[in-house]
Amino acid sequence: MQTTPIAQKEHQPLADYATCVQHEHWTRQQLEEYQANALHACRSYAYAHSPFYQQFHRGLMDRPLHELPVLTKATVMEHFDELVTDREVHLRDIRQYLAGADQTKLFLDRYRVTVTSGSTGQPGIFLNNRIEGAVAANTFIRGQIWGGITSQSRVAAVTSPLPAHVTAQFPVLEVDGKQVPYLQLSTTVPPKVLVEHLNEWQPDVLIAYPSIASVLTDEYRQGRLHISLKVIFAGGETLTEEMRRRIEGTWRVKIFNMFGATESAPVAGECSFHTGLHLFEDFTIVEVVDENNRPVPPGQVGDKLLLTVLYRRTQPLIRYEVADMVRVSTREPCPCGRPFAQLETIVGRTGEGLHFQTLTGKEEAVSTLQFETIFDPLPISGWQIVQEADGLHIFLLGALEELRSEQVLQSLREFLSRRGLVIPPIEIHRTTDLAKNVTGKTPALISHEKRSAS
Repeated sequence: MQTTPIAQKEHQPLADYATCVQHEHWTRQQLEEYQANALHACRSYAYAHSPFYQQFHRGLMDRPLHELPVLTKATVMEHFDELVTDREVHLRDIRQYLAGADQTKLFLDRYRVTVTSGSTGQPGIFLNNRIEGAVAANTFIRGQIWGGITSQSRVAAVTSPLPAHVTAQFPVLEVDGKQVPYLQLSTTVPPKVLVEHLNEWQPDVLIAYPSIASVLTDEYRQGRLHISLKVIFAGGETLTEEMRRRIEGTWRVKIFNMFGATESAPVAGECSFHTGLHLFEDFTIVEVVDENNRPVPPGQVGDKLLLTVLYRRTQPLIRYEVADMVRVSTREPCPCGRPFAQLETIVGRTGEGLHFQTLTGKEEAVSTLQFETIFDPLPISGWQIVQEADGLHIFLLGALEELRSEQVLQSLREFLSRRGLVIPPIEIHRTTDLAKNVTGKTPALISHEKRSAS
């Protein structure tokens, strides 16, 4: 017998997109008052129905948000059955469900299950009931409508091959009560086959990881892809400024960057003014903090985010740690007039980097952002560094013939030398494809080398 109410009326209005549009016309004060009320409702529900939160926040239930402990993915998975508010939900049953062949049916006939890639360790499993799923869908709809999608659009979405990945479940939805025609393709499809499908479908909207958009841009420049796009949506990976300039310059259209997490769907998106990514603060409270969970001021890159998802009731997430490094903008309010704060920069994920020995015998990490200064200006459509026991393997996608390997080697060696790092053997590879992880993303940095205990 079901022991916990599943349909929560207090956040059901967010399932109606018209309500979300009204929020965009609020003042900042109205938004903050709404956040306070929504946070109170979220915490009250968790304390009433989650045995985990009754213990995790014991003695702190009347304290402000910033005084509460941080929730990690490892903790969510370790205490899964106690954290969820439906006593019929058990992690072992969800794992069996995910192992089955048919994931088109809802778990227990009422839950949509999404799974993270596990790039920071173990994969995370997250549930949405029907109302929560509709609210999450509206975060996608908001970003797509800001980009100009209409019911007459023709969309191609290149998504993760995993059916439980969030990109595969929410590629494009209804606009004005009508289902937008779309073609869904997998990132595992070879570029040649992608081109064939896209040429046949003739989309005017593309939704893809930045790395996929970059590959398709190269196909277009080479005269193999014959489609006319009105807008491109990118997300799931870091979109560098060089990548943006190249893609927009080729297609003569704007990219609408979106930033999100499986746990909360999109967290922020660009409006038509492209002054930054508006945080969807009526769905989620975002705290940008340093490595010790202290708040970081606007204009400074944080080490991670703490997300409080205001509409989650089945599996409440309060101050949930996400390892993304972002910077909140210090610019004047966006001309669009929306009350939401903006992200100025999305750097990448904490811990994403390659480690090198220094000349003094220590170890130092070099991040994706630092390598971008070398590779982004090159006449290539993509790059990837794989660190093996025998050295660095540099894979260059779509490299022009005039780009000499010696030029790349010299730039990379000078870069490592300036940082006081021991220069390993380096080999350059020209390729037509880059390695992808299980969700179909293309990581810029891959390490197969075991690190020292230090």
